[in-house]
Amino acid sequence: MTLADTLQQLHALYQAGRATDAVALADRALLQFPGRSELLHLKAVSLRKLGQLPQAVSVMEAAVKAAPQSAEMQNTYGNMLKASGDEREAEAAFRAAIGAQSDYAPAYKNLVVLLLDLVRNDEAIEVARAYVTASRQKDADAFECLGRALKHAKRWHQAIEAFETSLALQPKHVAARYGLAVCQIETGELGHCETICRQLLTEGQTAPEIQRLLARSLMEQLRTDEAEAPLMQAISAGSDEAVKDYTNLLWMTERAELADQLLTQAMRAAANRPVQAIAALDQWLDMETPHRVVEQFDRLPGELKAHPLLSIRLSMAKDDLGHTAEAYRLAEAAYASAPEARIVAYHLTQASLMSGRYDRALELALLWREKTPLDQDWIALQADALRMLGRMDEYSSLMDFDRFVRPAQLSVPDGYASLDEFHADFVEQVHGRSPYKTHPLGQSARQGIQSPINLLFDKRPVVQNYIKALHEPVQAYLDQLGHDPANPMTARNEGEFFIGGVWSIFLLAGGRHVSHTHPHGWVSSAYYMAVPPEADTDPSRAGWIKFGEPPYKLPDDAPALHWVKPTPGTLVLFPAYMWHGTVPISGAAPRVTAPLDILPGAAY
Repeated sequence: MTLADTLQQLHALYQAGRATDAVALADRALLQFPGRSELLHLKAVSLRKLGQLPQAVSVMEAAVKAAPQSAEMQNTYGNMLKASGDEREAEAAFRAAIGAQSDYAPAYKNLVVLLLDLVRNDEAIEVARAYVTASRQKDADAFECLGRALKHAKRWHQAIEAFETSLALQPKHVAARYGLAVCQIETGELGHCETICRQLLTEGQTAPEIQRLLARSLMEQLRTDEAEAPLMQAISAGSDEAVKDYTNLLWMTERAELADQLLTQAMRAAANRPVQAIAALDQWLDMETPHRVVEQFDRLPGELKAHPLLSIRLSMAKDDLGHTAEAYRLAEAAYASAPEARIVAYHLTQASLMSGRYDRALELALLWREKTPLDQDWIALQADALRMLGRMDEYSSLMDFDRFVRPAQLSVPDGYASLDEFHADFVEQVHGRSPYKTHPLGQSARQGIQSPINLLFDKRPVVQNYIKALHEPVQAYLDQLGHDPANPMTARNEGEFFIGGVWSIFLLAGGRHVSHTHPHGWVSSAYYMAVPPEADTDPSRAGWIKFGEPPYKLPDDAPALHWVKPTPGTLVLFPAYMWHGTVPISGAAPRVTAPLDILPGAAY
């Protein structure tokens, strides 16, 4: 049999799902044609289809060595390396594929996805622009890829331009239309987003992400009743994110019992839809009912109890219940099975801290900080480990509260005679007709109501004049911050900034913010519009913002180390990686803030 005949037969076996036979035939053929890259390639992909990923990677490495200038093989090798958790080598393989063939679209797409997964958004944009150039600006996929990268970087208007260019080349491009709709919801074009979603559904596009996006556009238009049907359809189609969205809607409209029923149904279908079961466990954790996680986990089929993304949720619940030894054991086992999963690594680091394994926590935090340097959570965990180990000089270099936490006064926004007048108008317009009764799940607020949309592109003058007034104090903060490449805060300071998001929180009696970070941010803030009177008199600092106290309990004391008293008109700026929360308010008067996230780089 000739090599060409053998390759044709191998392809046929692979396409027919007979991967075992394909591997056997490839082995026989390699005795006749030793070292042929085409045979090694087909053997590798067949091994992967059989679930033998380590063996597939090894064989694919041999194929690449035999044909280093094959873009297809480098790209396949990159996909296998990524699947095995070796992102660095995967990146090198994708780049080698592009080097071998400068217009090889699959490698550009895969490299952009990898970089976005690693939160290296600027590099992803650079690669996507190179893809556009290599395609001579004639490939709709290239512009869609660029739009996706810009969207991840929250450069919404530039992303819209890229998606629109993609659609000019290919008007029915589904991914570009979906990406455009996502950006439109972020820029406040809720009706346009709704229209695109309905058009896609009418054309027979059944992806649950479209139903979910339609529901979100309706929720943000405060048409909450209409949002329920598309959410249920997305759940029926298997969407885990729709489970979270619908639970959140039920929760915020004070239908917690219905939310619990929805999550219980998701758990009953865990054997067929494990991702929805994972979402259900997440929601019970966010609802601060860890006992429900334990109860429902016990009802899972036996084989699913070893699933690392399910067992790590049980570990979280055990930590919440104070069972730190068992939580750590579960987290270590999950990490052994899925070391590439961020949520597993994050909770193992937290479980290490909570069980007093500070060296282990530091090791993990440093490993993942190197892997994803812009993920702010790893800096917070590293700092906690340093603090518990008594390495206070290193801790203080990261958590320099006196240097990095800066209050500033906001000038009276245009159109108002005083800050009091502005605050009253803002609160009435933003919170006056909200259908929601309590805080959203997955956020830091407790006993409070959050504005339903990103206010950055809200066209109401009261909002836009507020955003305009923010620029002067933020720029002054960056000017005094300076640039020091050795510090994760100052290393990113380019002297310019853009605002990634603005929202508002209305805390009710007993309301507070649990300590949290902003993992994808850089500079975070709190701006105070209304402050309860007990902030002036309560000896426990009711309503004050506090820094340095983690949201989990450590074996050794780790109290807050810095506080700022809130006053109306004060904007507090600080690093996104600092733990920050609030002391609960005690009276009936509300505490209203309008925070924002600030990212480095030129505005657009």
